[in-house]
Amino acid sequence: MKATRAMQRPSTRPVAASAIEVESFVEALDLAQRALRSVSDEALGSLGQGVTATQLRLLDRLSKLGESRLIDLAEVLSIAPSTATRICDALAERQLIVRHRRGRDRRELQIALTPAGTELLEAIGRRTLAGWEEVLGRLPGAQRETVAAALRELAGMPPATAALPA
Repeated sequence: MKATRAMQRPSTRPVAASAIEVESFVEALDLAQRALRSVSDEALGSLGQGVTATQLRLLDRLSKLGESRLIDLAEVLSIAPSTATRICDALAERQLIVRHRRGRDRRELQIALTPAGTELLEAIGRRTLAGWEEVLGRLPGAQRETVAAALRELAGMPPATAALPA
């Protein structure tokens, strides 16, 4: 009797994917990433005032970290301090950030977003979110939840605490 019950229950053990399945899966992920990235690129292109994607990443990190040292921004972005300096030069010219020295150490440069930098980030964020909602709206809510759960599991992350809106 035990053998019969075991046979009736579906196995929860993962089944190895074939090479064709792996290629198909990776291709689908790549296409989805391109669709989502194109939304971000369009928002940056139309609202970004000539800001590059790398500059936008620095602005975004700065908004999350708050006022930061240049060296810390470089580390968080995995770029050389000289690259961070060049990015900050361009952003300061556009008045999207301000740089100042803090305390007695003249070498320690602090970077902060300006109101214009914050406004630009928020505008790009709103446009990007609206585009992503449109792209993801092509899938029914239950399918979005299934895909999101599968991607979280693939990344080794815990399940989301709240379901995606339908």
